[in-house]
Amino acid sequence: MRTSSKKMALGSLVGAITVVLLASCGKPAPAPEQQESESPAAPLVSYERPPANPLKNAYFGETHLHTGYSLDANLFGTDHDPRTAYRFAMGEKVWLPKSRAYQRLRTPLDFAAVTDHAETLGTFGQCHNPNSENYGSLSCYGLRFKLKLMFKQLMSSAQQEGQETGRYNESVCGEDGRHCKSAAREIWQKIQQAANDYYQPGKFTTFIGFEYSPTLDSAGMLHRNVLFRSSQVPDNVFSAYDGFPEDLLRWLDTRCQGDCQALAIPHNPNFSRGLMFGDANTDATPLTRENLALRARLEPLMEVFQAKGNSECALGVGNNDEECGFENLWPPCSEEQAQVDPRTGQHAPRCIGPNDTTRQTLKKGLQEEKMWGFNPYKFGLVAATDNHNATPGDTVESTWNGHGGEPDASPEYRLGEKSSLVTKTLGFAVTALNPGGLAGVWAEENTREAIFDAMQRKETFATSGSRIRVRLFASFDFDPQLHQRSDRILTAYGQGVPMGGDLVVTPDQLSSHNTASKKVAPYLLVMAQRDAHSAPLQKIQIIKGWTEKGEAREQVYDVACAEDLQPDPATHRCPDLAPGVDISDCSLDQTKGAAELSTTWSDPDFDTEQPAFYYARVLEMPSCRWSQYDANRLGVPHPDAFPATIRERAWSSPIWYSPRVPRNKQQAITTHTQSGE
Repeated sequence: MRTSSKKMALGSLVGAITVVLLASCGKPAPAPEQQESESPAAPLVSYERPPANPLKNAYFGETHLHTGYSLDANLFGTDHDPRTAYRFAMGEKVWLPKSRAYQRLRTPLDFAAVTDHAETLGTFGQCHNPNSENYGSLSCYGLRFKLKLMFKQLMSSAQQEGQETGRYNESVCGEDGRHCKSAAREIWQKIQQAANDYYQPGKFTTFIGFEYSPTLDSAGMLHRNVLFRSSQVPDNVFSAYDGFPEDLLRWLDTRCQGDCQALAIPHNPNFSRGLMFGDANTDATPLTRENLALRARLEPLMEVFQAKGNSECALGVGNNDEECGFENLWPPCSEEQAQVDPRTGQHAPRCIGPNDTTRQTLKKGLQEEKMWGFNPYKFGLVAATDNHNATPGDTVESTWNGHGGEPDASPEYRLGEKSSLVTKTLGFAVTALNPGGLAGVWAEENTREAIFDAMQRKETFATSGSRIRVRLFASFDFDPQLHQRSDRILTAYGQGVPMGGDLVVTPDQLSSHNTASKKVAPYLLVMAQRDAHSAPLQKIQIIKGWTEKGEAREQVYDVACAEDLQPDPATHRCPDLAPGVDISDCSLDQTKGAAELSTTWSDPDFDTEQPAFYYARVLEMPSCRWSQYDANRLGVPHPDAFPATIRERAWSSPIWYSPRVPRNKQQAITTHTQSGE
């Protein structure tokens, strides 16, 4: 089937290129390679490096970003290179050619990583270098002339199905892909140089990275964004043509040692057909302890939100949490759709099953800890944009001009009044997209080492696009009023564990706490600050997952309410507030909600014998979705199938509780491990 499809695609390509060559007397649009010489070097600005803060600062950044080196971005009009992307992240305005608008961040980012598709770096190098071996191939003509039918060819070439990996295009890459491997190495060097040139320790951090991007049938995705701690990196990238995700991790483990340190962040799993956290390896072979242990070590984080939707949870998939109905790209799988094909390990495309959401996977990790001897799914949370315009951190709803060049460059496309090849190929309306989210970290300073180490220990948080700050700590010894004390952060680090950490209890503590007057239970210190440019905060929630007699359970608790309101002790909910947004002009009533929320909360249903995790979710008051801004600009009704308003939000990374008892009874009541075991 795949061979036949490729022959048909080749025939179509030949015809299309013939038409273009006969009709065109000009040259193809300039490529990033041609524009790169015009990209200015990094600004040589002297600055005083701020001192490190042992209590840590919040930094916002981008961990998933594409430039013109990613051929799917280039094909739809993005010619910007990584240097342009870093200048945008630092606050410079950038021209979006297909949107015909300048774009600029309201607030510069603190850090950014360019993660172009590993699969297309070599093809880009072959097709945009006149001196390359296969510059004149038909595929290269198609890419240089930006023929849209090449999009499907790019998607299908990286497809993995059962035991079959992606395959190099021999007409471009030569036998065994040798020409593209060589060309990829050259582009990889340019990516490294751009990141190193723009790195300003203490002020702005760049990470060298790439995206490993295998696809599935019907445009499914098993992508990983790979980031490196320093300038010490492998001499080339690893792509879907080189192996499966498990092979990527083994490659990182063997090729990146010593001063080379790396982590991989799984792509938003809502596209994974149940494979990202499935019950088999990605080649449909049985899971192994070795593979899962390597994954637990090299994949400490998970992308919970991005332009292609929310993967925290989906309403009706293991929960009745109404806030799970937020920016979901797909509906829940029916019973028939949820059936897994043993040949591929996948359920039906374009629906959400239990293995496609963060919360269900976190619960699954608790259930499988005894089976494997460790929790294989103990990950922190980040968000990103997956932006293909080379504009990292471009997440403001009111100024969003699209995600990926031509297919969503105009309000008419975004609101569904026009269709595009991308929407037909991927299977969703452009209106279902959103601007994406941001990664937040708590680190001592704005450097590669400090931010990377924060990611490794999972002291991270995710937002749906606004710059909400959220912190979470846990301990059995916190003062119930700790959130009101001036020394709360110092005390929280001294007595407890931050998000990403592990909480345990000793026999001595059980003995001293379990009395008639005081039941042992952890206290969670949670704090949130609003984004001054977005809506005020509405509430903080704690999401708890646990196992009881082998069954996974969950509960959502509202723990801090705006306007000095209190959660109902029976329903665990804050009283509702009037929305405070006027969709006719998207103005907000800034008197509603709160600028800051905090509390020290104790779990009323805690059981020392039940493994559990806790994470915080912070909700803003409702505000206009980007689509309402577009509808207002065009003077048209908002599409009925999509909400006109949203509640921007932030998610902390979890804290895990384990009933395992340390052998040393004198060990502190809380421990913070980085190993994930």
